[in-house]
Formats: sequence, C-alpha cells, structure tokens
Amino acid sequence: MGAITQPPSWPSDPGHREAIDTLLVMAEAEERWGERRRAADLLDNVERIVGALPRPYAHLRRRTRRPPRRHGGG
Repeated sequence: MGAITQPPSWPSDPGHREAIDTLLVMAEAEERWGERRRAADLLDNVERIVGALPRPYAHLRRRTRRPPRRHGGG
C-alpha cells in the first residue's frame, strides 16, 4: 500500500504508530492469504483506535467485506 496517509487522530507517540502500522501490515497479509475475516477484524480494530482508516485501507476493508468470488463452473 505504500506510504500511509495519516488521519487527523493518528497517534503522536512513535511506538503507538508502529503498533498501528503493524496491524495494517498484518491486515494486508491476512487478505492476501485469503483470511478476509481476520483482515477485516484487524482493520476494524485500527479504526476504533484512531477513528478512521487511511483511504487505501478503507478500500481494503470494503474488499474483505464482499462475498468471496467463486472460481470455476459448477
């Protein structure tokens, strides 16, 4: 996702920011691994902590909330 756009309530403490950045990276990984519910839960936690998700992560959360695509015919 690259550089994080900081919402207005982003914490000023560097340690706190690092913890939130870690949650965001974990959410990206969970989504890549097909663990959409875990990704969404991590993103929900970040939103509760800081009040808003950076735009790319809000988009990621919307993707994780969509029903998974079915592959193949049937």
